[in-house]
Amino acid sequence: MDNINSTIIKRLKKDARTPFLQIAKELDVSEGTIRKRVKRLIEAKEIRKFTIDTKEETFAIVGVETDPSVDTGKIVDKIAELDMHEIYEVTGRFDIIAFVPSTEREKVNQTLEKIRQIKGVNDTETFTVLKKD
Repeated sequence: MDNINSTIIKRLKKDARTPFLQIAKELDVSEGTIRKRVKRLIEAKEIRKFTIDTKEETFAIVGVETDPSVDTGKIVDKIAELDMHEIYEVTGRFDIIAFVPSTEREKVNQTLEKIRQIKGVNDTETFTVLKKD
């Protein structure tokens, strides 16, 4: 990945609404160059989605411990069906870390119950986010 693409991604991560023209001026290239590069980054799955982050949003971070005899990838796929914000396969105490978004705590709880019911999930630990800057 070259410097222009890296800068585009960095700017869009900070604020996905940054106008392509503004990024183009910063990089001294045309707006069309930025538009085409973003399109290629999306097609190459370097950029997978644009998100909205709201102040009012409630979310929890869930550590998921899985049964070693069950394919972790299949569990991740099942969790992804529950409309997670982000899901990671990780090393350490947990096998999966998921960010459970919602505007209501009850919906977070319902999602956690669905995760616990997935075959191969041994245990979960939930961390409620109190503040996000």
